[in-house]
Amino acid sequence: MAKIGVILTGGGARAAYQVGVLRAIADMYPDWSHPFDVIVGTSSGAINAMAVAGNRGLFRHNIDHLEKVWSELSMGRVFRADTISLMRSFSSVARKLISQPIANGPSSFLDNSPLRELLEQEIDLQSIRKTIEEGHIDAVGLNACGYATGQNVCFFEGAEGLEDWSVGQRGGRRTELGLDHIMASAAIPTLFAPVKINHEYFGDGITRQMAHISPALRLGARKVLVIGVSANAMCPPVRPDNAGMPTLTQVLAHVFNGMFLDTMDYDIDRLRLINQLLELIPQERLQESGLDLSPVDILEISPSEPINELAMKYVDAMPLVLRRLTGASESAPFSSANLASFLLFEKRFCRGLIELGYRDGQSHARQIERFFAQEA
Repeated sequence: MAKIGVILTGGGARAAYQVGVLRAIADMYPDWSHPFDVIVGTSSGAINAMAVAGNRGLFRHNIDHLEKVWSELSMGRVFRADTISLMRSFSSVARKLISQPIANGPSSFLDNSPLRELLEQEIDLQSIRKTIEEGHIDAVGLNACGYATGQNVCFFEGAEGLEDWSVGQRGGRRTELGLDHIMASAAIPTLFAPVKINHEYFGDGITRQMAHISPALRLGARKVLVIGVSANAMCPPVRPDNAGMPTLTQVLAHVFNGMFLDTMDYDIDRLRLINQLLELIPQERLQESGLDLSPVDILEISPSEPINELAMKYVDAMPLVLRRLTGASESAPFSSANLASFLLFEKRFCRGLIELGYRDGQSHARQIERFFAQEA
């Protein structure tokens, strides 16, 4: 039977959507323990990946715990959101730009030390290790980008026989996963500080990730479920009749969308194209050529509604200074909440995303059943 992998992408607070989809799967199969053989997470998806890989008995128990964490989340549990802390971080960064670097000063706009405290409370690393040792899952991998080399590295922990790899700017490294790997993968560029792992500082795995699905395949998956956080496919952009000069936050929002959302869409399109090409090539010709290629069964579930529209309802929960910096306001158009949605770690928004993910998961019930159907 083909090994099944799940890809949990990044997007800051948007990753709460993934919990809803996973909840829908857990409700469909309440007696399953570990439906995925390979689990790969990036950015905030890395947090979800570690929770899914846990050993709380049944899969639905893992999702129960993960849903509880997201449903009770506040920005103060992810980064220091009070006005004094925000102004202190902003001023320190500004001083660095106009003078010599300040020793041991912040290298990011936000202090996300509360996130580490949250992960220490909620992520059971020994439980995950036990799940792998007992053979319930083959591997769990977390993507992070090395700021010295620019290489995207999948740090993974898994069964014997899985080997490291290095292909250009992409690599995989077997290690004992810890909080540093989660924090590094979730360190949104410029917003959260990079994390030192061995001899290099690492940040958000989405930074130079152009092949999101590849790590799961290298770790043995032959069928992959991708739970994205982009509504690009369902909600095409509408070009305005008379667009004005873009604001800085609008530009930054597109930069973030390009990293977190568009590259995944591109990777999925590329994989589907390869699948179509392989169907046209006789199997004996592939064997003669020596190419170890085979079609990959892929199921993508992504938001059916624009997340920025949902975020617009809850931007009032953000501190005023942060709301101004992200360009979000109650009177602004929906697009202005795009950047804010990445940082809106607020329980009402997260619950809304979970509900959306659950509805989308239910609407994909037949595709999910076919995806998990055992092969002869």
